[in-house]
Amino acid sequence: MRKRYRYLALEMASPLVAIAFAVLVGAVVMGAIGKNPVEVYRIMFTFAFRRLDSVGIILFGATPLVFSGLAVAISFRVGLFNIGVEGQYLIGTFLAALTGFALRGLPSFIHLPLVIAMAALGGLLWSLLPIYLKVRRGVHEVITTIMLNYIAFSLIHYLIADVFMDKQQGLMPGVGNPLIRLPKIAPSALMPRMHGFLALFGVDLPRHVYLNWFFPLGLLLAVAVHYLIWRTAFGYELRAVGHNPAAAEAAGIQPASVQTKAFLLSGLIAGMTGLSDLLSYFGYMDLDFPKGYGFTGIAVALMGKNSPLGIVLAALLFGFLSRGAEGVQTFAAVPMDTVVILQGVMILSIVVASAVMGRYIRRQERKEALGA
Repeated sequence: MRKRYRYLALEMASPLVAIAFAVLVGAVVMGAIGKNPVEVYRIMFTFAFRRLDSVGIILFGATPLVFSGLAVAISFRVGLFNIGVEGQYLIGTFLAALTGFALRGLPSFIHLPLVIAMAALGGLLWSLLPIYLKVRRGVHEVITTIMLNYIAFSLIHYLIADVFMDKQQGLMPGVGNPLIRLPKIAPSALMPRMHGFLALFGVDLPRHVYLNWFFPLGLLLAVAVHYLIWRTAFGYELRAVGHNPAAAEAAGIQPASVQTKAFLLSGLIAGMTGLSDLLSYFGYMDLDFPKGYGFTGIAVALMGKNSPLGIVLAALLFGFLSRGAEGVQTFAAVPMDTVVILQGVMILSIVVASAVMGRYIRRQERKEALGA
């Protein structure tokens, strides 16, 4: 039992060591461009945590990454690489926006859940083809999901610009051209912010912070995914297939069925990734709607080691880096590229440290088993 706790402590320590290494590399990079690393890190931390609105912005920025990270992690758990979270969340966001502006007169308690359900349905539908080709034809899911990302991107642009574009909007002030976007979503489908709830506890968030109820929903989803993986029969089958499909099949588990269910669940969660931005910040979907959440979700899942708790922490770390980057850009004149380098080094360090530590632990466990 003592050895088990020691291995657990080593696993938990490896990301911290990797972060420390990345911070050190970042310091070298900042020193190379003539910046004082201590001063830059001080500005990053104070800008991110000293003001209440910065904390709210960090939580808001982490929200979509919790969803995309969980979506990627579920497919990883079953041994599949769902690179298509990017396309699945774009399709889900479009269906949510379509339901949000096309239906009018519905009460919020019907309209909002319906919009969320349509987003989940969109992600699920966009994940059907790659998993069908995987289990029926053996086509690698990485190829199909990457291609479907391109198709989703082009399809969304076509639907927004040529089919459903809001032509009733006025001219953009100072620009002269209308925004290429869908019509605005009905107020009944928008997600309320958390300002009123937090005010009950004396927390007064500024109006420019868009923290909304999708953040606690993301945390609840992480708890649900943890329960699914570790406390249900399906979770056991999912982990068994992920570790060794042949052994799982010999034990009476059908790998194809488990992979199909897990991949569709991954797509379903991916479909909800863009809702926090859509239903709280923008209120419509346009050609410049945020992209990249699906690819960042891969990094979040890897940093979180496919654990729901780790994914939440990794998403918060990304939210902090993004907010801190704004501070060092403004007050220390550090180029954004430097922060991107820091993020990249951090991801690489954590992935490498986790792999090295995992091999060390497995080697030690094998030695103990042979010695016993």
